[in-house]
Amino acid sequence: MNIVLVGATSGIGHSLAENLSRNNKLFIGSRNETKINDMVDNPSFSNILDGGVVDVSEFDSIEDFLDLARNALGKIDAIINCAGSLLLRPPHMLKEDDILSVYKTNVFSCLGLLKYGFKHLKDEGGSFLFFSSAASKVGLKNHEVISGAKGSVSSIALSAASTYSNYNIRVNAIAPGLVDTPMTSKITSSKMSLEYSRKMHGLNRIGKPENFVPIVESLLNEKSNWITGQTIFVDGGLSNIK
Repeated sequence: MNIVLVGATSGIGHSLAENLSRNNKLFIGSRNETKINDMVDNPSFSNILDGGVVDVSEFDSIEDFLDLARNALGKIDAIINCAGSLLLRPPHMLKEDDILSVYKTNVFSCLGLLKYGFKHLKDEGGSFLFFSSAASKVGLKNHEVISGAKGSVSSIALSAASTYSNYNIRVNAIAPGLVDTPMTSKITSSKMSLEYSRKMHGLNRIGKPENFVPIVESLLNEKSNWITGQTIFVDGGLSNIK
């Protein structure tokens, strides 16, 4: 399978790149050119054919990136968006630019990938896979902006699944709980915050990037070609266990 993986140089995206590259051909994207080159040159990622710098908040950048990916892979079967951001701040302390940045990174990126990815998948079908958040289903303090953005991702996946179903294009989302990644380091590096967060999850622990490999591999598998329009919660019980 030929996979385009955005946000591949850190956290969940990096773990997916490491595992998916064993049996698939990958074209990876990130804002960090040095990390992209390091992964492309690393023998452990033998099936990463190439990569490119992409700013997911800019539609022109997304279009150029996907065209490069198509040229490198020959065809595209799946597009995964692991790009994201985290802003925990109550609304009265937010600036307009803060809100716009969160929505551009988390929401506009998905719309841009749909907009410019469609032409690459429309002839033979394929999959889009986005990352939402369990925070969109649970009322958590100071999560208004990120919960709103991630809730939008799930809504976009649901609507797009209907829009593109006639082209045999599937669109799904995964909603994590708190995962130990560089993006969440401000939380996980504080013993008090980590302990508080851990207790919010039914399994009494936070997630690891590798926890998402099985579900991603399953959703991309041809045998899962009857699954679309779903947001699947991989969250240690955060959203439904008390």
